[in-house]
Amino acid sequence: MKTAAKIFIIIGMIVGFWTILPLIFGIIALNQMRTRKPSTGICVCVLLFCSLLGGIFLLCSNESEYIAPTNPAA
Repeated sequence: MKTAAKIFIIIGMIVGFWTILPLIFGIIALNQMRTRKPSTGICVCVLLFCSLLGGIFLLCSNESEYIAPTNPAA
């Protein structure tokens, strides 16, 4: 769901580029998705202002999707 959320957020940012809010919340959500699951507030703002489907996918995604796999054999 993480990949689907990213795709829909980027599409929402492209479609709504002429307004500032999709760009702001999309960039914040994409930056937070690199290391951890975005907060519920950011997910709701993405849902309202950027992309309906992207926000739903963010809210439904698991925390385990955002944890980087460890390499035990090093």
